[in-house]
Amino acid sequence: MRIEYTAPASNDLDDIRRYYAERVGADAAEKFVLRIMTTLERLLARNPRIGRRRSEFGFDTRSFPVLPYVVFYRSKGSRVQVRRILHGHRDVRPPLASLLVAV
Repeated sequence: MRIEYTAPASNDLDDIRRYYAERVGADAAEKFVLRIMTTLERLLARNPRIGRRRSEFGFDTRSFPVLPYVVFYRSKGSRVQVRRILHGHRDVRPPLASLLVAV
């Protein structure tokens, strides 16, 4: 299966990269974002149903931790669509749940 990132998920990766670059430097930030993406390629692309079902965010939405973040995604045909990548401490209950449903 192929991993695809929605625009909000791509923005999340950019925000993560920026956040870590300010704190630990650009090289470490890039490695961290690459670790997230590599984890998704190795695990979700091969096992798209590995994540926890999150039907409160829409049909077939699942979540999978890549600590300290949680990746929200759907599998569709031959692809895994990454919808959002949010920090695990973030409260995604309403009204923030709309961050996922609107994608």
